[in-house]
Amino acid sequence: MKRIFAQLERHHLLFFFVLILVFILRFPSLYEPFWYGDEGIFAAVAKAMTHGAVLYQQTWDNKPPMIYLTYAGIFSVFGVSMFWLRLVTAVVVLATAATIYEIGRVTFGRHRAILATLIFGVLTSLRLIEGNLALTEIYMILPISLAMYIAIRRNFAFSALLASGFLFAIASLYKQVGAFEAGALGLYLFLNGGKFVEFIKRGFVLTVGFMVPYLVTILYFASKGIVREYIFGAYLYYKIYLGDSPQYALLINIAKYLPVTSAFLYGLFKKLRGVEVYYFHLFLLWGGFSFLGSYFSGRTYGHYLIQTAPAISLLLATTRLDLRSIKFSAARLIFIVVFVVPIIFLTNFLFSNFLSGGPINQVKWWQNFLQYAQGKKTVDDYNNFFDRDVNTLMGLADSLKLNGGYGSSVYIWGDYAWLYAIDDAHSPSRYVTSFHVGEVPTGYTEVSSNLFNNSPKFIIKPQKSAGYFADLENLLALKYTLQARVDTAEVYTLRSEK
Repeated sequence: MKRIFAQLERHHLLFFFVLILVFILRFPSLYEPFWYGDEGIFAAVAKAMTHGAVLYQQTWDNKPPMIYLTYAGIFSVFGVSMFWLRLVTAVVVLATAATIYEIGRVTFGRHRAILATLIFGVLTSLRLIEGNLALTEIYMILPISLAMYIAIRRNFAFSALLASGFLFAIASLYKQVGAFEAGALGLYLFLNGGKFVEFIKRGFVLTVGFMVPYLVTILYFASKGIVREYIFGAYLYYKIYLGDSPQYALLINIAKYLPVTSAFLYGLFKKLRGVEVYYFHLFLLWGGFSFLGSYFSGRTYGHYLIQTAPAISLLLATTRLDLRSIKFSAARLIFIVVFVVPIIFLTNFLFSNFLSGGPINQVKWWQNFLQYAQGKKTVDDYNNFFDRDVNTLMGLADSLKLNGGYGSSVYIWGDYAWLYAIDDAHSPSRYVTSFHVGEVPTGYTEVSSNLFNNSPKFIIKPQKSAGYFADLENLLALKYTLQARVDTAEVYTLRSEK
């Protein structure tokens, strides 16, 4: 009994050590400045929502609603703070790591579970795939992982599938492609199940669970009379991303579906031959769909790869166990080639800019933090490591506070969305960054009307923006005075009317 207790204790200590290691790997992210554009947009929209602004109607971005609700919740409790934002994100990562551990434990044992947890923790803490940021991908993998765990732990019972469908929907309400992994579970139910009627029942329950959050979401926006605005902002706008495919688009669009297709066909081959399709195959389908989600957009940002981390961690941790009894038949060799080669090719081709700087980037990130912590770097130099616009942003924040701009009406023609949240500024326009204005069909007309009819106290025009805005220039000449220059940014104040 003592021996068993000692083994359990050592194992739990090892699990705890892995979680501590993951937290340490993420620790410098708690002290990063307000620098990343997408985080700034989420923050600006969320801050407006805490003041009662209705999403997509009075404040706008092109993501589903969950990320803004998450930011708004954090700001409501802790205020606008990078430390608390990233600390909550770290807690979410640790919770996901614990979920990955539980999935590994109930499928392949606790030793493989520890390995999967370690791989996951390292992958999601790497700066080369932007795992240090509080973005949609890092939040959506928790409900995805929980959905898989509940389904597996309850042996795919109807109640478990209902809960799993609900969680997959929550993930997709963080980012649209979060729904893809529901397809992995659905296909596995077909491959692993018995009678086709039973599969239909389970698939129906999974679908019902998935539809519940969407029904609630649509009813909410219907009560505001803005279902069309919600659908455009959260989903139809995404077509712009799909239209940004790089060269060799046809080859890429074919290759990105090959892992999913090969995993399903190989599972079907085994099913037809009467061979059991077990949990490892669920991880293969999960991996295939998660890579499809990462490649789905025509744009290639490192954080897209975070979606693959849970499945990849489980696959890497359990592959060795699976290879002990593997026989390299023609079918298996074909599957391995068709599954693995497209992933290697597409990841290297699409994300080469991020992967090429990998270890060096990570080391420099730590060096920057340690030098700052030891007083060997000034705040300005520390901020410049992330983005040279950070110090301009903070200078603008100070300028507004000194001139009565905190909590007042401000419009920024540029990409300094963090400023809205930092200075609690209220924009007369629902668009918090200038590039959205140009990409929305009526953007320029709408913003012009907002600015002329409800002129803000301050207008900020950084050097970087989405381009020349003639109506804005006319408004500045007609009603505003250049008050200050902060680096390359100009601060205009509304002239008092006599």
